[in-house]
Amino acid sequence: MAETNLKEKSPNPPEVAPLSWQDKLGWAIGELGVAIYVGGTMSFFLFYLTEAHGISPAWAGVALLVPRIWDGITDPVMGAISDRTKSRMGRRRPYLLVGALAYGASFYLVLSIPDMGSENTTLTYLVVGYLLASTAITIFDVPYSSMAAEMTQSYKERISLAGYKMVAARLGILFAGGLGPVLYNSKDNLLEGFSYMGLVFGAAMTITGLITFYLTRNVPRIEAVSHSINLKEEMVALWANRPFRILFFGFLFQNVAIGSSATMLVYFLTFAMLIDASLIGPLMLVAGVTSTLVTPVWVMVAARLGKKETYLLGLTLAIVMALPGLMLPAEYYYLLFAIYFFSGIADAVNQLMPTSMIPDTVEADEVKSGKRREGTIFGAMAFCRKLGMAFGAFFASWILQMAGFIGGGMTPEMQTESGLLGIRIAYTLLPALLWLGALMIVRQYALGERQFESIKKEIRLKPERVD
Repeated sequence: MAETNLKEKSPNPPEVAPLSWQDKLGWAIGELGVAIYVGGTMSFFLFYLTEAHGISPAWAGVALLVPRIWDGITDPVMGAISDRTKSRMGRRRPYLLVGALAYGASFYLVLSIPDMGSENTTLTYLVVGYLLASTAITIFDVPYSSMAAEMTQSYKERISLAGYKMVAARLGILFAGGLGPVLYNSKDNLLEGFSYMGLVFGAAMTITGLITFYLTRNVPRIEAVSHSINLKEEMVALWANRPFRILFFGFLFQNVAIGSSATMLVYFLTFAMLIDASLIGPLMLVAGVTSTLVTPVWVMVAARLGKKETYLLGLTLAIVMALPGLMLPAEYYYLLFAIYFFSGIADAVNQLMPTSMIPDTVEADEVKSGKRREGTIFGAMAFCRKLGMAFGAFFASWILQMAGFIGGGMTPEMQTESGLLGIRIAYTLLPALLWLGALMIVRQYALGERQFESIKKEIRLKPERVD
């Protein structure tokens, strides 16, 4: 059977018709809910488990890790399924509708688990609930992110599209980071507070997802390919894709760093820096606001300097800004505003560049295999992000456990010196080393604009493959 000619089946060929700002904005809105989910889980879930439920850091880390192992199966499979879906709404959009409804509701349920009177029982409910939420976000996020490679095949246009998405991501993180502490501290106890946070965040996820489902009804898309699912073949193809492989491991190191530092942020501000609860939100907002404002600047820098070179700049800045918190005395907490300002600049580019580079690896695979695997590639990268963040939280939780951190709502004055040092190490030193690892890996990436255009030309000149 002759394989589908993908470019001819695209109703609005990306090479011919640049995307309108309305299309970019409509698609990017979906990232608001994804970012709220990511920000909520990264920043508050470990704190929710140890402080609201009184679970030990070590077991809380395990509870956060197990669903991410499950994602190793569901993310690539979801991508492969969406690659082959045929519907009048296209390959991806049906899952935006189902996922938007599911992941907002499941997020709320995870944060509304009452005290079960037993750590083991509570952990069981939390793990099951988190597994459901992880599956639900996969149903939405993997097909959603995969749309980027379909909407345009222009090297620079993908930077612009990624810029829209990253501004939305920054706004979602702002929403989660700034509003989260206000919501979970607004009730009589943390269990009620986190349930309220889950309700607000879950509603925001569902609403933004449904808006994107509606607004992307006319964006360029590529129809379903004809080949059947062969997971072994998909994984072999991913491993053979050198640009993808380099990005995967660089992104993995980056997200382990982010997972550790984001998980420890509330602990660092509360226990190490003795920050009043009313200041936690504003401090977290500094990095988010800065990232949002500078993202368009990084879009222009990347268009001129190149994606890889711009990414390396961001990774270098992240390493430098990760270290001050290791020794910063609590009385100099006001310096955190400057630190988070520069950290926000680094975070903007370190989120923007991988987002704009991943779609380019679709063509790097297609030129070899003759098949487009947007869903599989983005599924693998979604798994990479979630696994990295989960391992970051896992490592941080075990550092707390080994350092003798006392959980369960204890005041900062009751913490041991070793526990406070553990917080600082997990928040600063471990991420800095991981950022350095990411930088060393990304230096090997070689898919620039010239190589990308050459690949596209070779794809256009190739005859149709016959399977």
